Amino acid sequence: MSEECKNCLRKEDFLYNLLQTNKHMEERLSVLIGHVAKTQVSTWDNEYEIGQVKSMLIELETQNKYLYDHNEKLIERISALEKSAGLLADRKKLRKA
Repeated sequence: MSEECKNCLRKEDFLYNLLQTNKHMEERLSVLIGHVAKTQVSTWDNEYEIGQVKSMLIELETQNKYLYDHNEKLIERISALEKSAGLLADRKKLRKA
């Protein structure tokens, strides 16, 4: 076999190996893109869930504030009722005396 043919065969082998390497790189890149896509979807799902939790937290904080304010008003009313009940008891004691 001539030197020229041997060079051609070496170049063909080199090109074949290069194509195989490129094919493997494309396969790996495809797998990587798939993983990135799955990760992105997972990230979007997590961000959506975080948004839902934040929304629930805001709602619960609003309810808590309302209940706290309502509780304060009820305590004031109970105090007033207890005070008036105490005054009524004092009047009854005075009437009996």
